[in-house]
Amino acid sequence: MTAKFKHVMLMVKDIPATVKFYSEGLGLPIKMQSPGWAELDADGTTIALHLAGESPSCGDSPILSFHVEDVYDAIATLEALGAQLEGNVREPSFGKVAAMRTPEGNLLSLLQPTAANTHSPSSH
Repeated sequence: MTAKFKHVMLMVKDIPATVKFYSEGLGLPIKMQSPGWAELDADGTTIALHLAGESPSCGDSPILSFHVEDVYDAIATLEALGAQLEGNVREPSFGKVAAMRTPEGNLLSLLQPTAANTHSPSSH
């Protein structure tokens, strides 16, 4: 039997605010939302948000990586929604990379690929 990837799950303390952050900040469509669970579509991958309540596990979720058209515009938009830039924007040969901490404490990786590297490794 082969396992099939279904979604990336993030434990969060505030479902509505987190949905707003990803939908307005990154333009991700909302697939469904309830008080304890929400799903967003990230270009065919589901990001599931699970209400953590008082659990200390918030922020211990995986890093989500996104390709963006303009890393500085993305940073400004996400900062306006409560995110914080972690370190500086780096400029390796394949593009511009920034790490951001969401209001819930999760890490995002933003990559603005160079024109020649639109298919850069997803691990950045």
